[in-house]
Order: sequence, then C-alpha cells, then structure tokens
Amino acid sequence: MSQPLIAARNAPVRQLKAREDARPELQVVAPPVARRLRLPLPVACVLLLSLGLFGLLMTNIAIAGDAYRITDLKVQSQRLSDQQQAAAESLARQSSPGQLAQRATELGMVPAPDAVHLTGSGAVGEATPAPTPTATGDDAVSD
Repeated sequence: MSQPLIAARNAPVRQLKAREDARPELQVVAPPVARRLRLPLPVACVLLLSLGLFGLLMTNIAIAGDAYRITDLKVQSQRLSDQQQAAAESLARQSSPGQLAQRATELGMVPAPDAVHLTGSGAVGEATPAPTPTATGDDAVSD
C-alpha cells in the first residue's frame, strides 16, 4: 500500500480521537416535561357517584314519606267510611215505619182518617173527623 492511502484511511480516526478528548459543546436543553396531574378524572367519577347516591337517598326518603302519607290517608278514609255507614244505619233505623209512628205520637200527631175522594158524580167514601190527640202527663194542654 502506498503511503497516501494509509494516511487517508487513518485521517478520520485521528479527527474522532481528537474530538473525544476535547470538551463537548454546551447546548440549550429543554426542561423536562412536567407530568400532568391525572386527578380530575377520578375526582369527577367520585363526585358523580356521590351525587348519584345522594339523589337516590333523597328519592327513597321522598317515597317513604309518601308511603306514610298514603297509609294515614287510608286510615282516615276507612274511619270516614265507618262513620258514613253508621250514619246510614242510624237514618234507616229512624226512618222505619214503626219509629216514625212512635215519634209522631210523641209529638201529638194522630193518624189520618180514611181519605174521601171527590169525583164528578159525588164523593167516594165517608168523611169522618180526625181523632183528637190524647194528652199524656207533661204534654197536657189546658184550655
């Protein structure tokens, strides 16, 4: 081999060795990327879950309150139904023919005589005067 070829082959090696021994150049380095805080997603999930549970709790409380109100209204309705039935039974008892006759007698009323009907050809039936009421103890009226 010739001398110039050997020199050419060794030249880059010498240059590299020279650079390794030399001090490296300073360069501006970008600061390391700050790690982003990934807390908002878990916080949002916990907040959403908490709000959902709170809403469910409020719904259950409202339903329970309505159930108590419905129970109270059913009891009141049953009580009023019993009162209505008792009033209807009392009215039926007081409006029976025997009860009406007894109360009429207590008030001094007398039974009506047989009715007389007038027709074009004359009267049908015989007219009789109404009986006089009987006076009892305290009901006696002095003339």
